Amino acid sequence: MKSFKSKHLSSFKKRQLTPVLSAVLLVSGGAVHAQSAAQGEAARDLPPVRVVAQEIKPPFESSLTGEALDARRFGRNDTASVLEGTPGLSFYFGGGVSSLPVINGLGDDRLKITVDGMSITSACPNHMNPALSYLDPAALGSINVYAGIVPVSQGGDSIGGAIAVTSRPPVFAEPGQGLLTTGSFSAFARSNGDAQGASLRTAVATENFSLGYTGNTAESDNYEDGKGKEVGASRYKVRNNAVDLAARSGTDLYTLSVGWQDIPVQGFPNQAMDMTGNQSLSINAAYKGQFDWGALETRAYRQHVEHKMDILREKGGEMPMDTDAVDLGYSIVATLPWSEGNTVRLGHEFHRYTLDDWWPPLNDSFMGPHDFWNIRDGQRDRLAVFAELDSKLSEKLSTLVGLRLEQVRMDTGDVQGYHTAADGSYNGGTENYADSTYKTDADAFNAKNHKRKDLNWDLTAAARYVQSEAATYDVGVSRKTRSPNLHERYTWSNEAMMAGLMNNWFGDLNSYVGDLDLKPEVAYSVKAGADWHDAGRRDWQLTLAPFYTYVKDYINVEANTDANPYNMSMLTGRQSLRFINEDAVLYGLDLSASKYVGRAGGDWTTRATLSYVRGKTTDGDNLYNIMPLNGRLALDHALGAWTQTLEAVLVDAKDRVSEVRAEQETDGYGLLNYRARYKVSKTVRVDAGVDNLLNKQYDQPLGGLEYASADMMAGVAPVAVRGMGRSVNVGVTVDF
Repeated sequence: MKSFKSKHLSSFKKRQLTPVLSAVLLVSGGAVHAQSAAQGEAARDLPPVRVVAQEIKPPFESSLTGEALDARRFGRNDTASVLEGTPGLSFYFGGGVSSLPVINGLGDDRLKITVDGMSITSACPNHMNPALSYLDPAALGSINVYAGIVPVSQGGDSIGGAIAVTSRPPVFAEPGQGLLTTGSFSAFARSNGDAQGASLRTAVATENFSLGYTGNTAESDNYEDGKGKEVGASRYKVRNNAVDLAARSGTDLYTLSVGWQDIPVQGFPNQAMDMTGNQSLSINAAYKGQFDWGALETRAYRQHVEHKMDILREKGGEMPMDTDAVDLGYSIVATLPWSEGNTVRLGHEFHRYTLDDWWPPLNDSFMGPHDFWNIRDGQRDRLAVFAELDSKLSEKLSTLVGLRLEQVRMDTGDVQGYHTAADGSYNGGTENYADSTYKTDADAFNAKNHKRKDLNWDLTAAARYVQSEAATYDVGVSRKTRSPNLHERYTWSNEAMMAGLMNNWFGDLNSYVGDLDLKPEVAYSVKAGADWHDAGRRDWQLTLAPFYTYVKDYINVEANTDANPYNMSMLTGRQSLRFINEDAVLYGLDLSASKYVGRAGGDWTTRATLSYVRGKTTDGDNLYNIMPLNGRLALDHALGAWTQTLEAVLVDAKDRVSEVRAEQETDGYGLLNYRARYKVSKTVRVDAGVDNLLNKQYDQPLGGLEYASADMMAGVAPVAVRGMGRSVNVGVTVDF
């Protein structure tokens, strides 16, 4: 086997373009899964069958690409959900295309997520527009996951892991082929919520130039739970488009991508607010080249987002909120063969994020007469350099060591509330509201220096030992740092009846206030991985990955004693909370196994995964939104053009909950899913399946609380977000 480093050395000598990402599929806890070539081509199409490349990957990296990725696209609009079933990964519930991935208990801004090399920030104060929501599954070329131990070259400003998604690479005609045209069309329908969608991908290319287009549209009504009851504000509609230009000359590749998104509506059952508009425009230019001295990658990008929120009709009320944000940045990465067996990566990155977050007034209401400025002229700049050494010390042992230095500068302008009168009056009236909290809090915030500067550093050291053809071991340690986001530092209003509720990306319906003096989070992690398998990687496999993380200055919350007497929109059991630093620990275990059963009317394979994570503060409270013990059991079958999978999803009760957030417990449950695919021809395939086959009623452990289920006047507390009931799904894909 060749190491990752050896592969690059070979490409340097031959001056050939190497792929950006290898053709490998899912890894559990850093150990690579295998799928037998002897099981046949059809067996490799089993959703979600795993394929492994013939070179060793860096420790704790996994990839999803090729036909295995195609099998997971079916019936999905949420790119994050493509990773469902990956050991150690769970998801915070959001809108139909906006769930937030979690790796070993750490998610959202604690993960480094890039889309085609772009760092995209959740501009919304409720994180309704996370990075992965800007790329539809139809456009995916590959997904790389770094679980816990992250190479410094994959980015900083995160402590939990990294996810890098890339679009499909450009296509070029072969020499002498002439003009090449290619494409694909797919459509799907899902019974629950009457969801439907379609996507088109097409390209025209010569030997040196390529022009491609990818677009999709998807929509759904509110879905129903296992009892046939509607889950309010779960509907959505989304449209994505991208035009890609590419040119190559020798070993030089130039790309330019322009993407735009329009989401006219996306409901959020676990938020007071809903998305009523999200328009974005991105420009992403990149260069990759091979030289005698090594390889060079450069990128420059800009994304502009205009985001709007209000309250959908099933929740009642009206409250417009606007956000205008820009992400822009560049990166330069050079990869050099340092000496025999050693490869060096050197890099420099810059990322600037600017944000205006304001809430227009409502006439004849206490929400007026002025704009409420939640974040005004917000700016967050990151400047980073890194160095990484990839070494093959022997045929069995390879190492990866890296250091990253990063400066984070943050600032905002002055703010104001809906009304600024000293007595709290509004619209010229005399009624006193919230004891003049808006003016008092705004004046106190504006009187302070808003500039903050953090100097952060990351260190990663990992090793892989290939003991034999049947055993591989990984180990890694890291120090990772994340500075607070703008909303954690700069949200200022203690008015808990309404303003604090609007800053809630946790889905718990509590009210949140920032702290200017928050410190960066620093995570110290250790992780090990073991992969045992038969010598040919054709019959069986067992992987194990324990981990431990200590987080100094973890950004958590405490009761906000400065809040006014109003209980956040009077929702029973909810409260006002302020961000603070305190220490925390997380530890757990990921396990996966597979076994080729045999051939009897086709090929049969069994798979199993199990994940456990425990998260708590050093003071003894449980961390919020920690996935309980969970696992999956699957039986795959392939016969000719047919592939099918029967899968059981098992989740334990969640009874270790965050006391400070008044987190709600959920019961354990089991779901049964079925998926099938039939290849009509080389260019046509049909997918079908049933999610939640037994129509099980269950609550989502990481779903938060349903805003629409609360009756504030009657003192009825909100309930946990209900999961989706049975859904029959069908789809077709035609390649041309």
